[in-house]
Amino acid sequence: MKFSAILLTVVICASAQFPETILGSISVGQNPMDVCISLDGTRAYAAVGFGFATAINVNGYSDFSLAGLVSIDGEPVTLQCDSSGEYLYVADSENDLVHIVNTTTLAVEDTFAIQPSPTDMVLYPAGEQIYLSHNNGMITVIDTENQTIEETFWAGAEIKSLAITPDGGLIFASDNGSPEEAVINTSTGNLTRITSGMDSYSCAVSGNGDRLFLACQSWNLIGAMNTTSTTIEGTISCTGDVPDKMAALPFLPYLYGVCPDQNSITVFGTDDLTEKGEITLSGGPSEIAVHPDGERLFVVCTGDNKIKVIGFDPSGIDPVTDEHILSAVDSPSPSPSVKVTCLEAGAVSLSAFDLSGRTVWTAEASMAQNETRQFHLGNVPAGILIVTSTIREAVNSVKVVVL
Repeated sequence: MKFSAILLTVVICASAQFPETILGSISVGQNPMDVCISLDGTRAYAAVGFGFATAINVNGYSDFSLAGLVSIDGEPVTLQCDSSGEYLYVADSENDLVHIVNTTTLAVEDTFAIQPSPTDMVLYPAGEQIYLSHNNGMITVIDTENQTIEETFWAGAEIKSLAITPDGGLIFASDNGSPEEAVINTSTGNLTRITSGMDSYSCAVSGNGDRLFLACQSWNLIGAMNTTSTTIEGTISCTGDVPDKMAALPFLPYLYGVCPDQNSITVFGTDDLTEKGEITLSGGPSEIAVHPDGERLFVVCTGDNKIKVIGFDPSGIDPVTDEHILSAVDSPSPSPSVKVTCLEAGAVSLSAFDLSGRTVWTAEASMAQNETRQFHLGNVPAGILIVTSTIREAVNSVKVVVL
């Protein structure tokens, strides 16, 4: 039956392979250092080493354009948006400052002094805070509501990378100068040192929050630590370079490791701790950030001064009929919907499937010619869902992301 064939193709394409298609690229300026994405997913920002922050409009799944440049008097090395997306915080290693940028005007409105050698930033939206690490082992907590430094404290010998759990409860700081890592409880502010047994250059938390991944370049492996027991559960031996930076997808079991010398991204399984494959990416990839939709990755390439975007091949989700129109509404969000417009009267059947092919939601309705109706996906699991609509033998499909 036509419905089964279409659904099988979509689900198998999405579940059997990690996102690996180069959706596009955009030049951001000489020597880009870092990238972040606003929580609503409409803007990406690059820290450019020669005195700029570059703003990029995310217009569609594979459509990106330059929004403008922010002139920074210094050397931007890492940056992060606040939870509203109205302000961008840019850490400057030349002057040991954080510059506060209005994202509407793309102008610097204020600055404040910080510890030397900033290295990484993560956003804790629930607390209206940005955590900033330093190479000297210090952590700076920025209050984004009042645009001030809340506190600064010691976390380790040499902090290169930060990672936050999906619920925002814990922030991990990988310590490249000792066999211990730091974990910060965001609700209490308490810091604990935990033993990993390795000098960890970078870190990332799995999408389900169960595991912390620690890249150890001196041992040529990645350690997988249980985030509850803080014990190492296993390791991944890297066939090539150990990643400089890592990022995990929130809804799929994949960890992406940036390998600049190999001009590639290595993909690992966060559940089975195996190497899944490699994505060739020219231009010296150096940093990575995951889009809120959970299926696109923005990669900084310092060799050719571009940001390149990796995702699923969009041809796998194209509509297959024009007898009716199916589209996603409020996706990604915790409460998405789909909208159906019937060009001919008929009974519509809708189904939502997770990436394993399991049915998680259904709906039916009789619709008149040229009628449009919205259907809310209630009580569905978080993740990427494939929603199909069927009228007679005509089938359409669309991806929906549930946060």
